[in-house]
Amino acid sequence: MGGSNGIRALGVRPKLSENVATQLRELIQQGDLEPGAQLPTESAMVEQFGVSRTVIREAVSALSVDGLVNAQQGRGVFVADDPSQQPFRLGRNGLSEADHIVQMMELRLSLEVESASLAAVRRDQSDLRAINVAWQTHSDAMTAGQTGHKEDFGLHLAIAEATKNAYIAGFLRYLGPFIIPRPAMTQFTGEERATYQRVLEHEHRDILTAITDRDALSAADLMRGHLARGLDLNRRLLRQGDAT
Repeated sequence: MGGSNGIRALGVRPKLSENVATQLRELIQQGDLEPGAQLPTESAMVEQFGVSRTVIREAVSALSVDGLVNAQQGRGVFVADDPSQQPFRLGRNGLSEADHIVQMMELRLSLEVESASLAAVRRDQSDLRAINVAWQTHSDAMTAGQTGHKEDFGLHLAIAEATKNAYIAGFLRYLGPFIIPRPAMTQFTGEERATYQRVLEHEHRDILTAITDRDALSAADLMRGHLARGLDLNRRLLRQGDAT
C-alpha cells in the first residue's frame, strides 16, 4: 500500500495555483464562464485572486491540460467549446487527501478484482514468470526497508497484463504507481512494519497461487480481500492522522 509526521503531511494545504484552478474550474462547470468565453486577462486575474502572475499561469496551464481552456496566440485564453469532454485524470480535484486515497482504492477494487479473475483464466507461462519476478522484486524492496510502492504497482500491473485485455492493462499503466497509497508504508516502523510486510507478502503470494492454479473465483476473492484490507487500513491511519 506509515510516524505521525508523515500523516500530518497529508493535510498540507493545496498550492495557490491549485486553489485558483479549482475556482476557475467551478466557474466553467457551473456555466458562469460559457463555452467560447474568454478568460479575464492575466492582470485582471492577478488582481481578482490576489496572487502572482506565475500562480495564474500555473492554474491556466492545469486547466489547459484538463481540456477546459485553449490558449490562442495573441488573443487570450478561451473556454473550450465542449468543456464537458475532459480527459480522465487521477488527481485531487478538490478532494481532501483522505478522500482521494479512499476513492482511489475503491476504483482499484472495481477494476482489479475482475483483473485477477481474468488473469487466472487467461495467463500463460510467460505471464506467470513475470508475476513471480514482480512478486520477488517487491519482496526484496520491502526487505531492504524501501516503501516498495513502485514494486507493488509492478506486481498488480503484471497481473493486469496477464488478462490479455489491453484496455485493463493500459488503464492501470496510465494511472501509474501513485495508485498505491502510502500511509501504511510510511507510518509503520519496527515490528509493526515487519508484521505489515509479512501480511502483504502472504496476500500477494495467495493471489499468485490462485492465478497459477487457474482458480478464477479464488483469485477474485483474494484480490478483493487484499484491496479491501488495504482500504480499511489506510482509512484508519488517515483518521488517526486527522486526530493528531
